[in-house]
Amino acid sequence: MSELISESHTGNCIPVTAGEPLLDGVQLSASLREALQSVEDSIEELNAALRHAMEAGATVELRRRGRVHSGDGCWADQMAPLVLPKTQQ
Repeated sequence: MSELISESHTGNCIPVTAGEPLLDGVQLSASLREALQSVEDSIEELNAALRHAMEAGATVELRRRGRVHSGDGCWADQMAPLVLPKTQQ
């Protein structure tokens, strides 16, 4: 399960699955729930890939590459990896 953070959060993540119909009392459309499920699935795959890279000897840090705006008040951060190979000892 991913943790989505709403704008009104109190510093703690609110565990939400894409299948839940409400976020902060706002009804989520089927289309939005489907999009959130896709994000949740992709994050799980990304986390597995990050663990695999780490176990293979890399340090990986995710950094914000940019932010996209929909024009109607919605936005999303895009990420890029900073990869540092393990130094020879």
